[in-house]
Amino acid sequence: MALDRIPGKDNLYVGGIFALRKADAFEGKNINHVLSVINYSFEGWGEEAKKFQHLSIDVDDMEDQDLLVHFPSAVRFIDRGLYPPGSASSEQENTENSPGSVFVHCAMGKSRSVSCAIAYLLYKYPHRYGGKQFDASAMSTAQRRETATDAVAQALKGVKEARPIAQPNSGFMWQLELWWEMGCPADSDGAVESHPIYQKWLYDRKLKESRAAHMAPEPEWIRFEDETPAAAAPTASKDEQKELRCKMCRRVLANSKFIVDHNGTGNEAKKTAPCGHIFVETLSWMRPALEHGALEGRLNCPNPKCSAQVGRFAWQGLRCSCREWVCPTFSLKRSAVDESDRSAGSSIRMPPRSGNL
Repeated sequence: MALDRIPGKDNLYVGGIFALRKADAFEGKNINHVLSVINYSFEGWGEEAKKFQHLSIDVDDMEDQDLLVHFPSAVRFIDRGLYPPGSASSEQENTENSPGSVFVHCAMGKSRSVSCAIAYLLYKYPHRYGGKQFDASAMSTAQRRETATDAVAQALKGVKEARPIAQPNSGFMWQLELWWEMGCPADSDGAVESHPIYQKWLYDRKLKESRAAHMAPEPEWIRFEDETPAAAAPTASKDEQKELRCKMCRRVLANSKFIVDHNGTGNEAKKTAPCGHIFVETLSWMRPALEHGALEGRLNCPNPKCSAQVGRFAWQGLRCSCREWVCPTFSLKRSAVDESDRSAGSSIRMPPRSGNL
C-alpha cells in the first residue's frame, strides 16, 4: 500500500512517504507531479528529482491545523499535473484517462494527503456530490451547507475503495465541509483566505482559544456580523424580514438574519413555550459593552434616550432555559423585546441603517 490510484479517469495516486523511497513504486505510472502534504524536500535526489514538479505543504496531522487555506494551491497543482495546458480536462471532453499523473502523499497516506485528494474531487467533480435534487453548478450557500457532510462522505468513500486506511482527522473533515460550503474556490492561492466563511471559521477558532484561557477576546478583533460583507447581501426570504425591537423605545436590535438558531434538548416545556432567550450574533451596537474586555455583562438598548437592559453577553457561554448551551452568548430577553414582521406590512418606520443593528 505504498500508493494507490483513486478510482476514476484521473491518474491520481495517494499514499505515504515510503513510496518515495521505493524505486519500483512509480514504475509504469508516469508520475511527474508530486504533492507533499508534509515538510519534504527532493534535495539529495540529484538528477532523479528533475522528473518531478513538486509542491510541499508543511502541515501537521492535527485537528487544529489549518489545511483549508492551502486547498486552492493544492487543487490547482493537482489539476495542472493531471491536465497540462492544452489537454482536455472535463469528463465530457475526454473519456480517456487523464494525460498526466499526480502522486499526493503525507506520512502514512491516511489523513493529510487524503484530505487534499478529496478537496480536488469536490472541486473538479461537484456534480458527483451535490445530490440528485440539486444542480451543483447553481447551488446556493445554504444548499451547499445542507449537503456538505454527505458530499465529503461520498468523496471519502470513493478514496477508501482504493485505500481502505484513508481517514482524515475530524478537524480536516470539518474543513472539507467548509470547502464544499464555500463552493471550492480555487481561482487564486488567496481564494479561501478572503472568503467570509473562512474568516468566520478563523474567528471562531480565536474565540475558542480565548475561552480556553478564560479571557475575553481582544476588542480590536471582535467580529461584528452586521459589518461583514455578507451582511450586505440581499434579503433572501420573508423570514429575514422579522425584526427584534426594544420593547421600551422600539429601536431595532436585530433581524432574523442575525438570530442564532439553537435546538433545545430534554425540555418538554419547550414544546408549548418558547425559550426565554433569543440568541443573536455579535452586532455593532454592542461595541460599548464589549470594548472593556469583560467576560460577561449586560446588554443595554443602544438608544441613548432609553438604555433599557435588553439582554446579556457571556463569552464563556450560557445555558438557555431549554437546556441548550450557547457559546458565546449574546442573548436578548424575550420579555424585553417585541418581534415584528416587516413582510406583513408594518407601518413602523425603521431608523437609518447606520448603526441600526
